[in-house]
Amino acid sequence: MKDKLYGYNYVRNRNKLFANLISIIDGITCDGEITEQELLYLDTWLLEAKSLQNNVIFQQIRDHIINIRFDGKVTKDELKELKSSLLLIQRDILDLPNIDLYSKESDMHLLSGLCKGVISDNKLNDDEIRYLNWWLSQNGLLKNNYPGSELYRLVTDILADSIITEEERQKLKYMLIDFTGSDPENGVVDGLAMGKSFFDDISDADFTNKVLCFTGKFVYGSRAKCEEKAHELGCLTIKDCRSDLDYLIVGTLNFRDWIYQSFGRKIEKAKEYQKQGHKVKVITEEQWLSNIMGS
Repeated sequence: MKDKLYGYNYVRNRNKLFANLISIIDGITCDGEITEQELLYLDTWLLEAKSLQNNVIFQQIRDHIINIRFDGKVTKDELKELKSSLLLIQRDILDLPNIDLYSKESDMHLLSGLCKGVISDNKLNDDEIRYLNWWLSQNGLLKNNYPGSELYRLVTDILADSIITEEERQKLKYMLIDFTGSDPENGVVDGLAMGKSFFDDISDADFTNKVLCFTGKFVYGSRAKCEEKAHELGCLTIKDCRSDLDYLIVGTLNFRDWIYQSFGRKIEKAKEYQKQGHKVKVITEEQWLSNIMGS
């Protein structure tokens, strides 16, 4: 049984890493060039992908990067050669048998990889933003479903007037950081995802006699303890999203790949209810506590 579980987890993680790598390559090459910062990001990401460090393809890329960095200098010609090599390797991965690149889960890994790639040098240029828009426009399942729909809406809004302001650029950058957990500016290559961009703004909310659903893991305590506090305010607590829900409250202790966990699916369901015109709000544990502690 343990061997079967190990095998399942290995295959799932392998598929995730290959899907990520395909789109990280897309993200760092979509503007026509690779920068030294993008090279360093890719090298670090490969080092952190421990389960596939001995894979021939991963090792091939690492060997190439090591050769480039060996003399302490990175030239434009070396970066140009690396770009050509990565695009060939990308095609090789796409031809690999038994790699899942067509499921809903793999679509999300591909999107995550692309987002990591475009912000890997801690910048977002116009070509990268336009490529992200094009990529999402070609992926109907992602652009029409959370969280891809949130990214697509913001990108299309930014490009609507054909002018990309610095404020818009920064807003999109932070949304990509929130989605992926990747924050190159602070040295985080593949961290914990899900930041404030994906939650609803509330101020002076009234949590008395509301319908609440708690999901995830909470700093405040167990889910039962959170529900007990809610009951003191006359709230009804439920186990899953439904149309009369007022607030879906997400615990602070999120973790990598949140979108595939049960609370990720609840968030997706809540966002669908919002699109249908229902009143549900998706908020953080911190937002909830800051509103009720005086109650």
